[in-house]
Amino acid sequence: MTTITHVLAPVILVRLFKRKDKTLSKWDYIWIGIAGGLADVINPHIYLKDRLTSWSHGIPFWGLFSLVLLVVALVFSKTNKPKRFTYAVAVFCSLAYIFHLFCDGISGGINLFYPIENYFWGATLVPFKYWIPLDVLNIIIVVFLFKRRRN
Repeated sequence: MTTITHVLAPVILVRLFKRKDKTLSKWDYIWIGIAGGLADVINPHIYLKDRLTSWSHGIPFWGLFSLVLLVVALVFSKTNKPKRFTYAVAVFCSLAYIFHLFCDGISGGINLFYPIENYFWGATLVPFKYWIPLDVLNIIIVVFLFKRRRN
């Protein structure tokens, strides 16, 4: 799938399924979106064979990334400044990243434990011809979900 879907899909899921009494700021959603698309940004690829040898598209990097997110959240929780990156946002960002890996897994596959070990996982359940229509659908859903009502 394209980076647009990887950025927007986790934002949509968080917006739809978060508890109503818990509010997230626009910056929280931006961080979640960045985390969702990060694997493609830090190690870009065009072909499937490149994705299968991408260190950013495996569980080892996701684990390291999740650890960094928790440390950042811990640092922000120890300061007297207003929290700008909470543990909840760190967890959402981690889930957005792993959701990216899942989406790539169902759209051609990933090398799950690369670079430590080669273990191919996935299938082509979402063929290439649907990637751009999915981007358009995600953009429409985000606009609908975040449109402010004017009374």
